[in-house]
Parts: sequence; structure tokens; C-alpha cells
Amino acid sequence: MDSRAYRILAVATFACLSAFHVDTFATGLRDEAVTYREAGYERQQQGDLDGALAAYQKAASLDPSYPVPRNDVGILYEQRGDLERAKQAYQQALAVDPNYLDAHTNLALLAEQMGDNATATDHWLKRYQLGETEDVWTARAGEHLVALGAMANQGLKGQMANRRHLEEQAFQAHEQSLKDYDAVTKRWRHP
Repeated sequence: MDSRAYRILAVATFACLSAFHVDTFATGLRDEAVTYREAGYERQQQGDLDGALAAYQKAASLDPSYPVPRNDVGILYEQRGDLERAKQAYQQALAVDPNYLDAHTNLALLAEQMGDNATATDHWLKRYQLGETEDVWTARAGEHLVALGAMANQGLKGQMANRRHLEEQAFQAHEQSLKDYDAVTKRWRHP
């Protein structure tokens, strides 16, 4: 093998190994970021907002392509009553992933709360357009758009009925899972 072919082979091998290493490293960071995000959520549920904020920020710093902790920071700031910082956090989540549905929903709700109907309409519309037909929040986005005067009431009854139907199905599935669980645990207790 001549020296040029050897250099090309060496560069190609290095590039493949580097890509593998970067992908493996990125996956590890995402896993660690998810762990910090879950710890933050747990702390937030326990009322430790400072601990939750620190965990969310660590998660965001570990994986800059992960929008969830930025959205969580927004929710936390809303809990604290700091609506401007909440808005910034939601916008950061959308900067990471412009199609992140939860951030659109939260920005729309926040904008309504702040009296900014134009921004609320923009985010509800995006949420509506990106959402799945069967998704309850897609139907709710449509309802908000009608209430804001941005969408005609055509088909809203069907959407609301569909949302009620989906909620009823979810409730029935939950009831059935409780019955199944009870039946299984009874067999364990009384063989």
C-alpha cells in the first residue's frame, strides 16, 4: 500500500472511530441529563424548588439538544410567579426544538395569562398544527383558538366530542387496569 492510500485509510478509520465515540458519548450524556431531569422533577414535587432548578440546569448543560429541562425550568419559574423568566425558559426549549409541543402549550397558556392574545394565538396554532388528531391537547388548542377568535367554530363540536371520547377511553382503560391488578393480587394473596 502506498503512503497516500495509507493516509486515506488512516483518516477514514479515525473519522469512523471519532463518529462512534461522539455518538456513544452523546448517548451517555443524554442518559445522564435524563437522570438529572428526573431528579429535578422529584425535587419539584417535594417542594424543593431550588434543588429542582439546579438539577434542571445541570440536565440542560449536559445535553444542549434536550428541550425538556428548559421547559421544566419554565414551569418552575411559573410556580414562583416569575412569568418573564418562565417565558424565556419556554422560548429556550423551542430554540432547541421548534416542534416541542409542551413548550408551545405552556407559552400559549402563559401568554393568555399575561394578556398577550397574539402570542397565545401563535403558539396555540403551532400546537394545533403539530399535534396528533387523537391528542387531547390538540383539541384543547383548537378550543383556545376558537375562544381567541382565530379559528371558526366549524368542527369544534366534533373535536370536543372526540376529546371527551378519548378521555373516557383513557378512564375506562385505567379502571380496567385497576380491576386486572386487583384480580392478580387476589390470586397471589389467596392461592
